[in-house]
Amino acid sequence: MRKPLRASIVFLVILFTALSILSFISAKNDRPLFYAKLLWSLAISCLGFCIYRSGTISRYRSILFILIAFFFFLEFKLFRFLSFTSAASPYCHIAQAPTLLNFIYSQFLALAGGGWRVWGALTLGFLWLGIMFTIGQGICSWVCFYGGIDEACSKIARKPLVRLKIPRPWRDFPIAFLIFLLIVSFLQGLPVFCVWFCPFKMTAVLFWPVLIGFVIILPILTKKRTFCSLICPFGALVSICGKVSPYRVIINKEKCIRCGKCLDACPVFAIENKGPDEYKISNFCNMCGKCIDVCPADAINILYRQIFIFLALLVTGVISGSFVPRLLLQLIGLK
Repeated sequence: MRKPLRASIVFLVILFTALSILSFISAKNDRPLFYAKLLWSLAISCLGFCIYRSGTISRYRSILFILIAFFFFLEFKLFRFLSFTSAASPYCHIAQAPTLLNFIYSQFLALAGGGWRVWGALTLGFLWLGIMFTIGQGICSWVCFYGGIDEACSKIARKPLVRLKIPRPWRDFPIAFLIFLLIVSFLQGLPVFCVWFCPFKMTAVLFWPVLIGFVIILPILTKKRTFCSLICPFGALVSICGKVSPYRVIINKEKCIRCGKCLDACPVFAIENKGPDEYKISNFCNMCGKCIDVCPADAINILYRQIFIFLALLVTGVISGSFVPRLLLQLIGLK
């Protein structure tokens, strides 16, 4: 539903102001970096204006989501692979999920040993847990700098070339996979997902078939985010922890005309057909907004929608602002 122009401008100004303040704090005394962060904050705020004004979520969210993935891939994957830069990657949140028990145990040892002030890489898990409790499952379609890769591939074909339907037991596979990784990672004291399975390690040829199959080919053929839906352990963890978040997609049964468009459009197999009279949103929904945009009866919405969109854009701006502005400066030769 379209919003008034004045209200949309207010939304833009508030979001841009919040991001600008955070940009000023994080840039410290680096003026070029601050200006780059300011420019990126303005771009995010303008997309937020488009979402708020038009009432269309998925289209503009997808633009931002894919841009973030592109910039992340460019700096931390491609340039690193080609030895153009030695930038240190942010701590991977996909790796955080399978090492959650290791993280809890390490913090227990720190507390027991009187070293509670010692913060290691695993302690960054607090950041991702905080984000999960802030925007819930939305992290997987707004913030994740890997998820935009398979979303971009799913946009290549205009129509699905292969109709992929996943039985409910197989849709639960990521949870079983997460449990397996939690146990093995804890017993071995290693991030097992990174060592054995991660498809985003471009330097490891062993993982390329998973990357090509689940992140590139299957999304192109099915227009679905197959890696996020069928493998990602972080998505499984979010589907569990996200229950604490107040934000979720709901279907108004009285308005729903059972046309099935939402079922076909959902990129993560998160809508279940409960029979001829009912569709249900599962815990795997990551609030991408696709079902909301395609519903002809306006029967689908997000609880506390405007607050969620604001928080999702704010969190996205903060996370992406840690690397996108720096990359923009590198591309024009100022860093």
